[in-house]
Amino acid sequence: MRLSSTKPNLLAIYFLAYGGFASYFPFLAVYFKSRGLTYIQSGIVFSLISLISIIAQPIMGYIADKFLSKKQVILLNMLICSVLVYLYFFADDFYSIIIATSALVFFQSSIMSIIDAYCYDISDNVPEINFGEMRLMGSVGFAVISMLLGSLIQLYGINISFFMYSALFISSALLLSRIGYKSTQNIVRPTISDITEVLKNYKFILFVLSILVLNIMLSAHSSYVATLIEATGGNVTILGIVWSLSAFSEIPAFFFGSRLLKKYGELNIYILSLVLYIVRMLLSAYSTNYVMVIAVQLMQSITFPLYLFAALQYLNVIVPDKIRASGITLLSSLGFGLGGLIGSLGGGYILQYKDPFYLYKALAVVCLASLLIVLILKFKEKSNSQRQKSSLL
Repeated sequence: MRLSSTKPNLLAIYFLAYGGFASYFPFLAVYFKSRGLTYIQSGIVFSLISLISIIAQPIMGYIADKFLSKKQVILLNMLICSVLVYLYFFADDFYSIIIATSALVFFQSSIMSIIDAYCYDISDNVPEINFGEMRLMGSVGFAVISMLLGSLIQLYGINISFFMYSALFISSALLLSRIGYKSTQNIVRPTISDITEVLKNYKFILFVLSILVLNIMLSAHSSYVATLIEATGGNVTILGIVWSLSAFSEIPAFFFGSRLLKKYGELNIYILSLVLYIVRMLLSAYSTNYVMVIAVQLMQSITFPLYLFAALQYLNVIVPDKIRASGITLLSSLGFGLGGLIGSLGGGYILQYKDPFYLYKALAVVCLASLLIVLILKFKEKSNSQRQKSSLL
């Protein structure tokens, strides 16, 4: 395949892969409710997704760096997931749902982080490939499919989402197989000691801790926004619209994200996203109808793209190239995974005894804690920089 066709194929892969995820996670709460799960049981399953991600993502990242190529790992996982998703058709109680979810998530959890690492590899060597454009197309795919599925589920039932998931992942895998770009192999293969060295870096530790705390909020919000919509008078069609508008609203920021990072720096942009997340959670907590909920979710246009760009780029700066896939999957595992586990389980527990509005007030406090952690990191960086300058005088 000609290298010139790499960009359109990558764009299509991001569209289809994110469309696949839009067929799964946004409507899981609806699926759990259709199977009669309680809020606590739903929280357990959501937290299980995070727990398995913690285990699976570093394994898959290390395999991609050490043994197989990133492309091979992505292909294998996508094809396996396209089959395993059909386990949900046969899951009719809490324990069978746990089995279906565990099997699927083990292979699914690392797909996007390794695709991102693969895209970064290509963009380092092919100037026409821009990560922001790729991720923008992912948002478009997520938006289109989530809006479409909201209506289809209303007409045909929740199982239609699993058919869509399988079809989109198979299509994405077929396109990925046609990409002719070959990653430059590391002369020195990464070792466990390379990874442990990164784990000793205070920048990595504090940043991942901030990401972990933030993802308590993100996971609880993603898992239970359906409950907020229901509490304010909405239904599954409105849920599809909310996810769709949230994804569509991200698009403009992906055009300007790289420029903002270059002008203001990764940590400053990350801090800005946290402040805006606090405002967003508080506005959600005081929404009185689903129209207000929809309007507030349009803040996704600023909060998520700025957060994602800053997080990945900062990680790209502080982690050595030869363990980039491992670094990104470690971030996903420790930050997204563990934070997601706490958020899903804690959110379900709160909803069992309180209302969604109380939950969103609590999530604003969680965002504040994440902000305080990254402010400590920024202060330490500034202090170290001043100390280095003083030593040179």
